[in-house]
Amino acid sequence: MFQRWIEDLTSRPGAVAVLFGVMALLLGIYIWSATEVRRSHERRMRRIRDTLYISTALLGQLTFQENRNYERSEHEHDDLITAMLACKAASYLSPQLQDQIRDCIKDHDPARIGLMHRALERECTVLSDELSRETHADHWGTAVWTILRPVAEPAALAATGFLVSDLVFRQWMLDVHVDSWDSILPWIRAISLMITIIYGYLLWASPRRDRSSTVTKMLSLLIALCSLLHLIGPVAAPYALGLQLIIFTSGFGLTGTRSRSDRPYAGHTDMEPTKQVSTEMEGNTRRTSGTNTDE
Repeated sequence: MFQRWIEDLTSRPGAVAVLFGVMALLLGIYIWSATEVRRSHERRMRRIRDTLYISTALLGQLTFQENRNYERSEHEHDDLITAMLACKAASYLSPQLQDQIRDCIKDHDPARIGLMHRALERECTVLSDELSRETHADHWGTAVWTILRPVAEPAALAATGFLVSDLVFRQWMLDVHVDSWDSILPWIRAISLMITIIYGYLLWASPRRDRSSTVTKMLSLLIALCSLLHLIGPVAAPYALGLQLIIFTSGFGLTGTRSRSDRPYAGHTDMEPTKQVSTEMEGNTRRTSGTNTDE
């Protein structure tokens, strides 16, 4: 079929010019994609540097004050509040740490500040390690990935164009009418392969070191692998599409729950009602014991 489609295409006048035009378009998309990937990487590194520059000021104050045995002065307290407010502009600090900083601004509990200090130190260490890795020479695999990553856009476009052309060739040029189940199978196959292209692109174009979306990557990989059923023949198209839809639907349940890092930490405001209830119970107990003593 593919050979017949190529022969029919090349036999038409101007087919060579169209072919070179398509190749030039794909090359232009690759150059644009490579430029955007490089700029995105540079923006990420710049934001990481800005985040470290802002957060290390707060980290230094917290470390300095933790090693002292006397209370901080009013001026030092104002500097600490200013440093915590400045961390709101640190774009690469996690939302959980931003919540901790916000709670520490409202309530200057030493225990809560200590938890925030340790969380800030962990995140600064991770960001510093990532920044230091980028200053070293690229490994062999990293160099190859740098070349292959921008291919995702032109590859997805070429695959989509070929899929649409193949469907048009089957339905129109071969005069196939939609009047039976066998004539519907190419449409089901095209929908399944289009889903494969979409999730294959998302899997290919996702950041290589992004570990926060491991479940999403695994689901995208499973959806893409379902297209291997098409090797059996057109009769397997409904099963491939059905599996892809099942995995897609199950993804809402697997990625919708909050992870352990997203849950309220010790000292979070979500735990304040429990704290207030325990405080009231303790106060009631003291009042009761005081009354019994008076008796």
